[in-house]
Amino acid sequence: MDQNKILIGVELTQKDGKFFFNILANDDTDNETVRSILAGGLALSILAEPTPEQQAKVFREVIAYLESEFINVDSFKDSYVRKENPNI
Repeated sequence: MDQNKILIGVELTQKDGKFFFNILANDDTDNETVRSILAGGLALSILAEPTPEQQAKVFREVIAYLESEFINVDSFKDSYVRKENPNI
C-alpha cells in the first residue's frame, strides 16, 4: 500500500501582546485538507485527556475559544493566504 504523507505545521510568534499564526503547508495542499488535518489533530489532543469529563471540559473550552474568535470582527482582519511557502 502506498503512503501519502502531508505535512502541516503551525508557527506562532508573539509580539506586542498579539499572537501571529502561520499555517505551513505544501503549495499543492488545499485549504479543506489543511482544515481537516488541523481539526483531526485537535480532536486527538482532546481525546488524549484521561477522562471523559476532562475531554468534555476541554472540548467546551475549544468551542468557546472559536466562538470568541469568530464573534470578534478584529480577530482576523489582517489574515491572508500566502501561496509560496519557503519553510516547507
